[in-house]
Amino acid sequence: MRTLQQVCVLAFVVVAAFFAPAAIAQDGIPERFTQPEGWQWGQFTNAEGAAIRFGSLRADNPRAVAVVVTGFREFGEKYFEVVRDLHDRNFDVWQMDWRGQGGSDHYLPDSQKTWYQGYDRDADDLQQFATEIVDAPDDVPMFVVAHSMGGHIALRHMRNHPETFDFAVMTAPMLRINTGGIPKWVAKPLAWGGNIVNAEAYIIGGTPWAYDPDFAVEDSSVSQDPARYRVGQEYMRLDPTLRLGSATYGWIRNAFRANAELNEEPYLSEIETPVLMASPRNDQIVLPEAHDRACPLMKACVLFPIADAKHEVWMERDDFRDPWFARVDAFIEEQLRR
Repeated sequence: MRTLQQVCVLAFVVVAAFFAPAAIAQDGIPERFTQPEGWQWGQFTNAEGAAIRFGSLRADNPRAVAVVVTGFREFGEKYFEVVRDLHDRNFDVWQMDWRGQGGSDHYLPDSQKTWYQGYDRDADDLQQFATEIVDAPDDVPMFVVAHSMGGHIALRHMRNHPETFDFAVMTAPMLRINTGGIPKWVAKPLAWGGNIVNAEAYIIGGTPWAYDPDFAVEDSSVSQDPARYRVGQEYMRLDPTLRLGSATYGWIRNAFRANAELNEEPYLSEIETPVLMASPRNDQIVLPEAHDRACPLMKACVLFPIADAKHEVWMERDDFRDPWFARVDAFIEEQLRR
């Protein structure tokens, strides 16, 4: 039984979805990466008054409800293939853009600048979305599908709200940032100092988003698939509102701090929700060793290492993606039988 407040929120969502702008033109993007038939956009207002964009695709007599949350600088359009894959498995699929990204309100006047006001606030938005906006049928399990930064937030959410999701599927959750050739003992003070001098400035080497028509799959740090590696770039080319530049000092400094808190053993040990965690071993964005440490500390986490895969497992080649999806299918069936 929904409360009067939830009914009012849902009524607002229906109106917002009706007046939401039509999908952008999708020229040059293969069909499987485009908006699926039946997809509905909407938005809700979070506790701080920010507009949060979401989308949904309903199934007939769904077996479960999947809530998709994305990584840093990502947005719903990039996950249309994943939405199709989940919907083909007879799941209702709902997806939410984090504040500061995609079609949700951004933080700064320069909308390409990334910002951070606490991942627990994002976890609160996820809780509002899952409990007040997602229209899940009675007695149907609900699970979260989370990537990278979204995985970090989902882990916080499950610790704070263990009753909301029945289980979780996540890829490369952001537990430790891969600082590449810069040692962590150097990167952290640099982030701290830059945050003091100008928190809104791009980190060293960072720039606003720019389209590169010559960007080759070999140049990608996140995917080795000849089509999927470009999907996000093409959507940002078509829709300027989706564009985000490099990380700012304010974002990176607070990401280091948030990761340190999340990696504390008592924190991880309080996460009881069953989790299937993909850990790509050729990850140039987050450190897979952090997954090796964190997963056993959680109450019910299953680690799935993927040799040679890069960071964005859902956007990787089929020879990486297909075994991952097979493991996801098996895990979901195990959870649905419980």
